[in-house]
Amino acid sequence: QVCGKPLPCGNHTCEQVCHAGPCGDCPRSGKRSCPCEKSKFTLPCTEDVPTCGDSCDKVLECGIHKCSQRCHRGPCEICRQEVEKQCRCGKHTKRMPCHKPYLCETKCTKIRDCQKHQCRRKCCSGNCPPCDQVCGRTLGCRNHKCPSGCHRGSCNPCPETVDVKCNCGKTVIKVPCGRERTIKPPKCKQLCSRPPTCHHSTQEKHFCHFGRCPPCRQPCQKTLTCGHLCPVSCHDEALVKQTALHQSAGPWEQPSEPAFIQTALPCPPCEVPIPVECLGQHEVSQLPCHSANPYSCKRFCGRLLDCQNHTCMKECHHVTKLNSSTDGKKVGPECSQCEEECTKSRPSGCPHRCVLPCHPGDCPSCLQMLKIKCHCKLSVLYIECLKLTCADLKEKELLISCKNQCPKELPCGHRCKEICHSGSCPLNCSQKVKLRCLCKRLKKEIQCSKIQEGQVSLECDALCKEMKRKASEIKEAEDKAAIEEEKRRQQAELEAFENRLKGRRKNKRRKDEVEVEQSSWQKYKNLIMLPVFGVAVVIVAW
Repeated sequence: QVCGKPLPCGNHTCEQVCHAGPCGDCPRSGKRSCPCEKSKFTLPCTEDVPTCGDSCDKVLECGIHKCSQRCHRGPCEICRQEVEKQCRCGKHTKRMPCHKPYLCETKCTKIRDCQKHQCRRKCCSGNCPPCDQVCGRTLGCRNHKCPSGCHRGSCNPCPETVDVKCNCGKTVIKVPCGRERTIKPPKCKQLCSRPPTCHHSTQEKHFCHFGRCPPCRQPCQKTLTCGHLCPVSCHDEALVKQTALHQSAGPWEQPSEPAFIQTALPCPPCEVPIPVECLGQHEVSQLPCHSANPYSCKRFCGRLLDCQNHTCMKECHHVTKLNSSTDGKKVGPECSQCEEECTKSRPSGCPHRCVLPCHPGDCPSCLQMLKIKCHCKLSVLYIECLKLTCADLKEKELLISCKNQCPKELPCGHRCKEICHSGSCPLNCSQKVKLRCLCKRLKKEIQCSKIQEGQVSLECDALCKEMKRKASEIKEAEDKAAIEEEKRRQQAELEAFENRLKGRRKNKRRKDEVEVEQSSWQKYKNLIMLPVFGVAVVIVAW
C-alpha cells in the first residue's frame, strides 16, 4: 500500500510504497525543470513549474523526428511530417504522413508452416501466421479424421475411447481408439473355470485368461518301477519340437519354422539318493536311484602290502575277502605286488643300499668295503662299512689314519712331526734351527717354536762391536779417497779443455793476419753447386 505519511513540507503526503525509516524531502521542493527540461526554477512545492516558451524538441513516437511545439505539458502530438515509406513486405514505396502505416495489396505466396497451403495475406512481412485450415487426415486408429488445424508431422492420437474386455467379460478397461487391436486384455481377478486336461483330478488355481490354460505344475506322483513316486512336474501335455520331415529342394527355399506338438512324455529316471559304498570301501556316496551300482571312487587302493612298507597304487577296485581274514582293509589277491627296492634309512655314514628287495623288519648289516682317503689325503684305505659306522670318534680317527708322518707344513715352514691326523697341525714345532746375531758372527741351535714365540734372541758381544767399529772406519776412509780421486779427475779434464780452447784462438788470429786473394770459382762455387745438388736429390727421390 502507499505510505501516505505527511512530508516535512506539510502540503503533500508520501507516495512511496509502505517502507521503513523516514520518508525524505518533498519531491517538489528545490530546483525543478520545465516540461521540456531545458530550464530550472526554484518555487514553493505548492506551485507548478511554468513553461519556458522554448521549443519542445522531444523525440516523437516515430523515433525519427522531434516535437516542433513550444514547451508544453502532457504528451506530444503525433508526427505529421510526410516521408517516403516502404510497405511491410518491402516491394512498394509511397510518400505519406510518418504516423500512418503503409500496407500494399500484394498477397504473400509463401508456404505456411504446415508445408501445404500458401499464406495469401496482404503485404506480409515474411513471418507468416500458422495455417488456420482443418487437417482432416485419417488418424492412426483408421476410424476417425484429425479435427486439429492444419499442421506439420504426424497427427495427435485419436481422442475417442473403446472398451476392451477379458475372456469372461467381467473386467472392462477403456483404451484410446485404435489401441484395442494391440493392447493386452485386462487382467481379470476371477478364477479360470475350465476342466483339467491332465491325469490330475483338479488343476492349479489361476485367473481368467485367453487361449489355452498354462501347463500343469503339480507333481506327477506316478509310481516308478523302483517303487518311488515321480517328483517332477506334470508332463502329460509337454510341448515337443517336431522334426522337419520335408527336405528343402535347395538353398533358395526358405526353411520353415519348427512346429511344436503337445504330447505326453514318459517319467524321467528316478533321482532319489541311495547310499552306495565304492568298490574299495573308501567312501559312501549318495547316488541317484537309477544308477545306484557299485562304483570306483578313482582313488588309490591304499591297502598295506605284504612288505609292510608300501600301499597298493591301483585305482579303487574290488577286493576278494578271504575266509580267514577278518580285517576289511587287508590286501587281497587283486592288489598289486611290491616290486620296489628297500628304501629304509641306513645307519649314519653308510652310503650303500640294502641288498634285499623291499621287506618287513630291519635290514641286515652292511658287509661292503669303503674306499676312503686318509686324513692327509695321500693314501687310499679300504675299511669295512660296518666297522666304520659302528665306531666312535676315537676309533674312527685311528681307522682313517694311514700311520705315516703328516706331510703338512707348519707356519714356520717345517714339516709336521705327528702321525697322520685330522684337523689342523699343532703349532709347537720341535725342529732345531740356528740363531745368529746381527753381525752373523755368533750362532746357536734353539727350538723353532721358541723363536716363533719371540722368547729367545742372540745379542752381539764386545768383539762383534769392535769389529763393526773398525769396518765402519775403513769404509769412511775408502769413501774419502774416492771423493779425492773424483776431484782430481775433474780438475785434469778442466785443464785439458782450457788448453784446447787457447790453441784455437791462436789459429784464428793467424788466418786473419794472412789474407789471400781467392779465384772466381772459389767465390761462387757454393751458389752454383747448391741448385745442382738440389735438382739431383729431387730426381733421385722421384
